Amino acid sequence: MQAKLGLADDKLPHDGKSILSHEQAKDAARAWVKALRIGNETSPLLTVNEVLDLYFEARAAEGMKSVADAKSRAALHIRPKLGKIRVQELTVNKVRLWRDGLVSARKMRRSGRFAEKPNSVSVDLSDPDVVRRRRDTANRTLTILKAALNWAYHNQLISEDTAWRLVKPYRATTSARVRFLNADEQKALLKASTGAIGNLVAAALVTGARFGELARLRVADFDDANGSIFIAESKSGKSRHIPLPPGGVTLFRKLATDRPPEAPLLTQENGVEWRRATYHRDFKALLDKAHLEDVTLHELRHTYASTMVRGGAPLMVVAQALGHSDTRMVEKHYAHLAQSYVSDTIRRLAPDIAA
Repeated sequence: MQAKLGLADDKLPHDGKSILSHEQAKDAARAWVKALRIGNETSPLLTVNEVLDLYFEARAAEGMKSVADAKSRAALHIRPKLGKIRVQELTVNKVRLWRDGLVSARKMRRSGRFAEKPNSVSVDLSDPDVVRRRRDTANRTLTILKAALNWAYHNQLISEDTAWRLVKPYRATTSARVRFLNADEQKALLKASTGAIGNLVAAALVTGARFGELARLRVADFDDANGSIFIAESKSGKSRHIPLPPGGVTLFRKLATDRPPEAPLLTQENGVEWRRATYHRDFKALLDKAHLEDVTLHELRHTYASTMVRGGAPLMVVAQALGHSDTRMVEKHYAHLAQSYVSDTIRRLAPDIAA
């Protein structure tokens, strides 16, 4: 059995990848023999890029809807620095230096079509909040890299996982609290809401669904008899039914009446379904009209969850409505609100000895 491990450095200097020195060739040969023993002769030749390609292909076949975002993040942050490196050549130090480099790297900005070089700006690493956010982004990217490499390891495409297993994510990188609207702010937003953007905002408030989930809704996804909507595609790849409050049923009934089942349930003013970049201007105008600042459409999802938790809904019920497989994310962001509800209930109902 034979395999091509690379070219000798007789005419060109070795690079440790396609052109090997004598010692590098011996190391590659040992790794190849080791791989043969576990039934996989190609593993020593896999680069990080190749592992990413195989991993994304497998995840897409499994129906994961977050693959596109992971691919984009990998293309921007993983492939340029690590992509051409053979997995067997990864070390703890290489992975750690790459992770740390994500924090200190210049921030990329959108470049013009004819720009000769990427547009980037430096970041203020003296600002603790900037460092926290950058470390949080680095953690997300590290998670993608480790997921791909672990997938290859568990599928016996590679035989060693020490290099990335020992590199841990940064700690204490998430914000202590998430932004959500209180009752008065919700009323102000709904009072100011009109037209297509108003329908989108109202739908977000009564469902807690992500923008992408709302944009993909079709008329057939509204179940008038049971008062619910069906989310066929979610970030986790799992579908779910979301029961609607009375106002939500009225809203979706109005949107669905006399329209074909395959038509988008929520549309722009021109009747075209929403796309990610299409709602920002209208939403900003709506916030100005409602005298609200620093609110994103995604924070209406937080508002939905926080309102239910403060009303006494069990965390598992909230997690299921949001499309989470367990309560970890709900506990992380909303558990303190549940405690407030418990405290208020005890103060109201417990025996009192006050005169």
